[in-house]
Amino acid sequence: MQKEIDKTGEDMLYLITCALHSKTPDKDKVCGMDLAALYRYAGRHTLAAITYDALELLGGSTGDGLLAIAKDDTLVSVLTKWKETRDKALRKNLMLDAARKKLFQYMDAEHIWHMPLKGAILKELYPRQEMRQMADNDILFDANYEAAVKDYFVREGYEVISYAKGNHDVYEKEPVYNFEMHTSLFGEAHNEVWAEYYKDIQSKLIKSDNYCLYSFTDEDFYIYFIVHAFKHFDGCGTGIRYFVDSYVYQNAKELDLGYIEGELDKLGVLAFEKTFRSISKKIFGKGEDVSQLSGEEYSMLCDSMFAGTYGNLQSGIGKKLHKIQGNEDRITKNTKAKYIIGRLFPPMSYYKAYYPFIYKTRIFIPFFVIFRMVRGVLQHGKEMMREIRVVVKIDQADN
Repeated sequence: MQKEIDKTGEDMLYLITCALHSKTPDKDKVCGMDLAALYRYAGRHTLAAITYDALELLGGSTGDGLLAIAKDDTLVSVLTKWKETRDKALRKNLMLDAARKKLFQYMDAEHIWHMPLKGAILKELYPRQEMRQMADNDILFDANYEAAVKDYFVREGYEVISYAKGNHDVYEKEPVYNFEMHTSLFGEAHNEVWAEYYKDIQSKLIKSDNYCLYSFTDEDFYIYFIVHAFKHFDGCGTGIRYFVDSYVYQNAKELDLGYIEGELDKLGVLAFEKTFRSISKKIFGKGEDVSQLSGEEYSMLCDSMFAGTYGNLQSGIGKKLHKIQGNEDRITKNTKAKYIIGRLFPPMSYYKAYYPFIYKTRIFIPFFVIFRMVRGVLQHGKEMMREIRVVVKIDQADN
């Protein structure tokens, strides 16, 4: 049975809409909210900052009006933490901006072409940039300089989290710095149609006055954004922030929808985008109640409300199991067995994407499988047990 969006979820959507339109929320309505639950809910979707900005509108220029809804010490504590989260989001954005600027200066000096992706662009389109919390800096760059860029991050004191595995490298440094450096937008492990579409990526980009810095056209940025959102939605699910981003971007740009729909049709995500776009406009543009959504729209929004910013494990495993089974019936034991075997013995596309040396010298695959299992138990034992528990608990038919 499909879950339903509860009052706290609806309250979050209401506050986001208020913040986007700089509209002061209804005081009586806010007083009827479970703010402690709402703070946790918004946090799961990385939307604490934008929801607090809406609440702060109650206080006018001084913010004192917020005290009117805080009738006890517990609520004062919640609002204090909420404000700290918003303020930290702004500081993190500024720190990531500075780190990105420094990286780009290095890349310019070394003649390495590059392009910022996703949040770095989107946050500038919000009424205030702290409304769009950022987790990391996503950068597309010339793959020929992958080793040189790695050396740069090492010199700057970053830890190499992942390198030369898949289509992006990951670097992190305390307190908040996180870079995902993309050598391509989609790799071997992703949809083949997408990988082919974005293979000659520079042909789709606009060169700036600084010849090393590139950008998408407005339409192509939106196309990539939708494909990326669908990748998450079709995997472990995608949270509400993607809908907010979609509304903000469309509201800020005059887009050629004919071109967009034609390209998305080629990429196989047009139907998803139409539903996605409709939800974004109805909820955040028109301020409609969830009861006014169509059945398909409500189902997509509901799935996203329960997913969190980047989805959840149960949702992702459930979708994979249904793909293996080929239908939406209750999951069988046979399907679960196929899933587990696939996790223990991944397809060749996995090796090609993440371990090219193993892929080229296939004689080592049996040894690597054993090594991978042992390493998984030692380094990710808890995560493995959690995944197994999720697989076991998902509904199965009597057979």
